[in-house]
Amino acid sequence: MTRDLAVWPSLFLLAVFALGCGEEPASGAHKVKLAEALAATIEDSASFDAVLAAKETVEVRAKVQGYLVEKLFDEGAMVEEGALIYKLDDRELTAEYEAARAESAKAETTWKNDEVNMNRFTTLAERGSVSLMERDNAVTKAAASKAAYEAAKAKEERAEANLAHATIAAPVSGFITRSLVDAGALIEAGSTLLTTIYRLDPIRAEFSITDREFSHALRVIKERGGDPSSVKYQLFLGDERELYPHDGVLEMADPVVDSRTNTVGVRVEFPNPDHLLRPGLYANVTGVFGQREVVTVPDEAIVDVGGGKAVYLVDENSALAAVPVETGRLEGNRRIINEGLSAGQRVVVEGLVTAQPGLPVEVVDSGPAPAAP
Repeated sequence: MTRDLAVWPSLFLLAVFALGCGEEPASGAHKVKLAEALAATIEDSASFDAVLAAKETVEVRAKVQGYLVEKLFDEGAMVEEGALIYKLDDRELTAEYEAARAESAKAETTWKNDEVNMNRFTTLAERGSVSLMERDNAVTKAAASKAAYEAAKAKEERAEANLAHATIAAPVSGFITRSLVDAGALIEAGSTLLTTIYRLDPIRAEFSITDREFSHALRVIKERGGDPSSVKYQLFLGDERELYPHDGVLEMADPVVDSRTNTVGVRVEFPNPDHLLRPGLYANVTGVFGQREVVTVPDEAIVDVGGGKAVYLVDENSALAAVPVETGRLEGNRRIINEGLSAGQRVVVEGLVTAQPGLPVEVVDSGPAPAAP
């Protein structure tokens, strides 16, 4: 054991010697190559992963209790608003309506008779033929019978509405899913889910964007007169990014920013006249804002520093200096720099493996600057 420990210092010295015999020049300067940051005009756009959702999703439930007699639609088909889709057993509801109507008619007859008596007693009281108490009793009775008739009439109208609800119509136009109940099942009012209807034209793409991206979109819309339709949105489908033939328009954005993610939820509407798009599909949405001037650098110049992105420059003392940058998308083999760098500055593109701030460097020929994208 003691003999093994004695060997370690020798091995360490050999490792240090080996590192010192690398590619570094005798002066200790680290060799690097530079490339120029270039100005470029690019299409101002941003892409987002989205999920498609129906314009309207309506759950169909019965308004009255009853046994299901018949389903009147083809599952998965298109239904028009107002089309009958279910029929409940209405015999009990019919009987309740007939009874309520008879009660209402009886109450109306009583009220009209009491009104005639009230008018008669009022005239007789003016002549002194009956007492004022008798007139007041007739007025009170007529008022009571009128109230009774109005209550009976309301009961009749409610019974009529319940009877009408025994046949269930589609509340909106759209595609109807499978029926969740079969004939003979007892349907509870307001609780039993019968089916769901999806309105698919137009269809929504829902996704989140960063607060910075959202502010940029709002600024572009404001510059174009405040019309959200002035910004075009494109939809790409599948791994092959097949372009959907209809452009979309911003429908809404959440009024607050999610403080946990610094994102805003948005919805973009796309026409869907042929119903090719269906809810639940994943897609890519690209907002096209026009053109803008940017700075680009070779993508290999970007390094990770302290959880962010940076590039290395060579300062006046021929030492490396790390400059934090905010990066954008890749254009060809060059990375867009949104903030932190100006066109004409030269960044390190080779020799970054062991680069660190303050390291002395020797700049080797970096060759001609490539053309901007």
